[in-house]
Amino acid sequence: MGKVYVLKEPGRDKAWNIYTLREAARLKRWFQGVYYSPRLKRLLAVFKPTPGTHVNMLVFEEIGESVLRDAYKMECPRGCNRCCVIRSGAFIVENELRWLPGEVRDRITRQPSELIRTPGGWVRIYRLDTETMGRCIFFDVGEGSCTLEKYGKHAKPIVCLLTYCTVFATRDGKLYLKKGYRVHRDGRADIHYEEVDKKTWSRMVSRMGSIWARYRKIHREAGREAGT
Repeated sequence: MGKVYVLKEPGRDKAWNIYTLREAARLKRWFQGVYYSPRLKRLLAVFKPTPGTHVNMLVFEEIGESVLRDAYKMECPRGCNRCCVIRSGAFIVENELRWLPGEVRDRITRQPSELIRTPGGWVRIYRLDTETMGRCIFFDVGEGSCTLEKYGKHAKPIVCLLTYCTVFATRDGKLYLKKGYRVHRDGRADIHYEEVDKKTWSRMVSRMGSIWARYRKIHREAGREAGT
């Protein structure tokens, strides 16, 4: 049975956090998801690499699988898209480009970039939030999906895989919505979830997706005007 590792919690230092993302990207194929642990009162980015895989213990820590038994898994339901369509803040770390087709890499390298000196050396990141209102360049407005997904889930930037609004969660096959939270002085958080039925879940997806729906309408109208 493989060991379970989680990313250590991010700090305030940008260079350290970019270094952490680069190291996490190396293990993207073994990414299991992001969980909220009521026991630890923190979000856990979980990876389960095959035995023998090198894991950078400067940025990872090993945990027991028992921690995940009562944890909620964060979900990103299709139809919400709030994180992709406005002020996405999306970017990709240079070592992630190797898994992408040449034409995708070319598109990325034409985007604005920043070279950051990290504890592990210089790391370049490319901005992907350069469309109108900060929309990610890989978000398909009409379809409401990430175009990188056709290359596999792990083709998406590591920052996108790790970032969740924490509104939607599942546990033991049941659906949950966040009902409230409280952050302690030490940074730990109490997030309260309530089990809901599919209808209530769908209503919340529609509510969260209202920004995308409005954006899609404007996008379609602009397309029709451009075609006339």
